[in-house]
Amino acid sequence: MNLNVFLSSIRNNPWVTPVTVMALVLGALLAVSLKTQQSIRSTSLPSNRFFGLAAAYRDQQEQLKMANEEISKLRERTTQYENEMASASEKTKLLNNALQEAKFLAGLIPVEGPGVEVVLQDSKKRPPANSPIDIENYIIHDSDLQRVVNELHAAGAEAVSINGQRIIATTAIRCVGPTIQVNGIALSSPYVIHAIGDPDTLMGALNLPQGVLTDIQAIDPDMVKVTKKSNVQIPAYTGSLVFRYAKPVVATPGNTSQEKGDGVR
Repeated sequence: MNLNVFLSSIRNNPWVTPVTVMALVLGALLAVSLKTQQSIRSTSLPSNRFFGLAAAYRDQQEQLKMANEEISKLRERTTQYENEMASASEKTKLLNNALQEAKFLAGLIPVEGPGVEVVLQDSKKRPPANSPIDIENYIIHDSDLQRVVNELHAAGAEAVSINGQRIIATTAIRCVGPTIQVNGIALSSPYVIHAIGDPDTLMGALNLPQGVLTDIQAIDPDMVKVTKKSNVQIPAYTGSLVFRYAKPVVATPGNTSQEKGDGVR
């Protein structure tokens, strides 16, 4: 069929105009889409920079690990010096005993003993389609770790750590992006919590009905694993010990109240 004959045969059909307009609009949308994709490619992070950042992150993590190990060794050496000095006289021995007890209570000495190991990890499952359960429930959050640590302390735990980070009085547990920071160190799933205390009491507190682990186990039992341990080792705290504002209260003879003036000392 001749082209002119074909065009003349369809020109007067009512569907020609709408189809032509739709084709023009579709072409314009495709052009905009291609231009947007080109713009994204030109402004996205170069692949070589991504790998460079990942390598730098690993290096920083390794340096941090080495620094923590060095701090731990230096503090152990300090303790040895303190013990050697204490052998000089009975008075220094008493002072050193008090110092070592204070360091023990502050979490500055590695400890070991019976206890439990709690492993919390993100679920590999996802909520079923049209489920009212939010996908956030399939992820371990800072509030989950905080609740478990609180329950362990309430049950008599004498020392607790998360992925090797000793929990002390100033420890903060908080979500930062896709990780959870403990003592300012970024940790990721799985989270291994060690606690020293009576294993039966700690296990019973964690497994109470409607307890801290019930909500997580209801989502996916594989997100939680609790095991009794005959011996748990918990490292010393290796973070900063600098206090800028808090000062010891000094009691004066005949007056046990706090000093007044420009602040408590």
